[in-house]
Amino acid sequence: MGIEYRQDDDLAFIQYCSEDDIRKLAFYLMHDKDGEKRIASEIADDESFKLLHGQPDKWRKSWKLVAGELQHFGGDSIVNLLRREGVLYKEILSDVCDKIKVKHNKKDSAYDIENLLIARLVEISWEKMSDSEKQEALDFMNISDALGGISILAIINIIKTGRLGSLQWSSWLANSAQIAFGNVAIVGVGAAAAFIGARGAAAIAGPLAAVVLTVPLLTGAAYRVTMPAVIQIAYMRRKYEQKDRF
Repeated sequence: MGIEYRQDDDLAFIQYCSEDDIRKLAFYLMHDKDGEKRIASEIADDESFKLLHGQPDKWRKSWKLVAGELQHFGGDSIVNLLRREGVLYKEILSDVCDKIKVKHNKKDSAYDIENLLIARLVEISWEKMSDSEKQEALDFMNISDALGGISILAIINIIKTGRLGSLQWSSWLANSAQIAFGNVAIVGVGAAAAFIGARGAAAIAGPLAAVVLTVPLLTGAAYRVTMPAVIQIAYMRRKYEQKDRF
């Protein structure tokens, strides 16, 4: 039926993101964890996308296809088929938050709601991680404080205030998502091996794995797409806004 992007102010910034970040977002929509093509994905079969084959900026030129497919994954597939359009990003974000019991006001900005989601995922993870895994997470973000000098409450408060703390932790979550939900097609075989070797304990036992293992309701195919996609978008938004400040 073709991908139709629904104008969405919370996704429009994607067009200014890096080629690689958009590619990683697209792969969550296009492939499952084993690298197999998702039946519901239409990006690879889109004629306009095929024409961009071999071009170095094909993902940036295709950002509306990526955003539009996410909107369709976020809604009910039967309803989408009838109305030929997906749902706005904030509805997808809110649905993910509801499933892991993140208290939020749907009238707040996507940025503020994402901060609450990031904080909750980090909190869930922190409760299940060993001291060495916690220290590894701090090292990943070049936080020099000794583990005993920072509490989870302080971390959560830093995240909720946004800015650099929110960017750092969203980056860690995005990297964790590549292991928990992604596949080597996202980061490449060498990069994946290096990431698992250097950050393996924190990444695999991190927030995404913790949520999957402790929340039985979050096992559907749509969730396995929307959860990592929302995390990737939250990271991309913060990276874009940080770059825009300088």
